[in-house]
Amino acid sequence: MVLQSFEVVFFTAGFLVPGLVWSAVLSMLMPAGTKSKDTRFVEFLTLSCINHGLWSWALFPVFKTGFLERQPWWSGAILFGIMFVSPAFLGVVTGWLQQKEAIGRFLRSLGLRSVHPIPCAWDWHFGRLKPYWVAVIMKDGSRVYGLYHSCSFAGSDPERRDLYLEAQYRLLETGEWAPVEDTGGVLVMGSEIAAIEFREFGGEL
Repeated sequence: MVLQSFEVVFFTAGFLVPGLVWSAVLSMLMPAGTKSKDTRFVEFLTLSCINHGLWSWALFPVFKTGFLERQPWWSGAILFGIMFVSPAFLGVVTGWLQQKEAIGRFLRSLGLRSVHPIPCAWDWHFGRLKPYWVAVIMKDGSRVYGLYHSCSFAGSDPERRDLYLEAQYRLLETGEWAPVEDTGGVLVMGSEIAAIEFREFGGEL
C-alpha cells in the first residue's frame, strides 16, 4: 500500500496505533502467544475500533462541528488521549480482569466452560507473584534449592523457561535447608528442569 496523502497516513495510524498500544500494555500483564502478521493486524484493527467506538461521542464533534479548526490545541490533546492514553488504560483494565479471572468466573457462574487466557501452568503460577521456597528437580535427578521472591525471575518465553532464584540453599542431613554462603542466586536452565516443588513461604523454613 502506497501512502499518498496525510489523510491516508492519519487514518491508517488512527486505526492501528490504539490497538498496538492496547496490545502492548496487555502483553506486559499477560503472556502473549505467537501470532501471524495477519492475525496481529486484525487484532490491532479490532482493538482500535473498540477504543474509537467508546470515544465516538467525542470524535464526532471534533471532526464534524469545526472544533478541530477552531481549537487545534484542545483537539490535539483530545486526539492524543484517545489514541494513546485511552488504549493504555484499557490494556491495564483488560489485563487486570484476565489476571483476576473475572470474566471466566462470570461465565462459569452461567454454567459455561471458558478457556483460560494464560496458555500454560508455568505462566499462571509464577504470574501470581507469590514468594516460595522451591526445590528444582533436574532431569539428571539432582536438585537445586532456593528462594523465589521479589528479586527472582521466571522466563515466559515458550522456548526458554529459565528460572532465576535470588538465593540458593543446600540440603542438610537433618532435612533442613541452609543458605549457601555469599550466594548471588542461581540460574536454572529451563531445558534441564524436570519438575519444581513449592513450599509456602512464611518468612523462614
